[in-house]
Amino acid sequence: MIRIRSKTDADDGLDMTPLIDCVFNLLLFFVLAASFTIRGMSLDLPPAKETRSITGRIVEVRLFENGTYSVDDIPVSREELPYRLNDLVKTFRSRPGQLVLMAAPKAPVESLVYLVDQVRRQGGEKLMVATSIPKEE
Repeated sequence: MIRIRSKTDADDGLDMTPLIDCVFNLLLFFVLAASFTIRGMSLDLPPAKETRSITGRIVEVRLFENGTYSVDDIPVSREELPYRLNDLVKTFRSRPGQLVLMAAPKAPVESLVYLVDQVRRQGGEKLMVATSIPKEE
C-alpha cells in the first residue's frame, strides 16, 4: 500500500503581503495629505478704487488683528458671535440697516471667513466691507 502524505499548512507561515500593501497605501495617503496642507498664505489685497458713503442705520462689526470681534464697539467672543448676529438680523427685519465689516489689515483670514460664514448662516443678506478713501496717485 502506498502512503500519501498531505501537506501541512504549518510549514507555510503567515502571508504578510496584504498587511504590507495596506501599510504602503496608508503611508502614501499620509505623505500626499501632508504635502497639500497649507501652513499659511500671504495676501496683498489691492486698495479700493471707489468708495461710497453709507447712509441710514449702520451696525459696525470690527475684526481686529488678533482675531477678536466687536459689534457696535462691544467686544464679542467667537462663541457669542452667531447669537449676536442672529439678534441683529432679526432687528433688521423691523428696522432696516446696514451691516458693515471693518477689518484690520493684518487680521487673520480664517477669522474673516468665519465672520462672513456666520452672517450668511444667520440669514444676513448683505455685508458691506468698509474701505479707506483711496490715496491720490
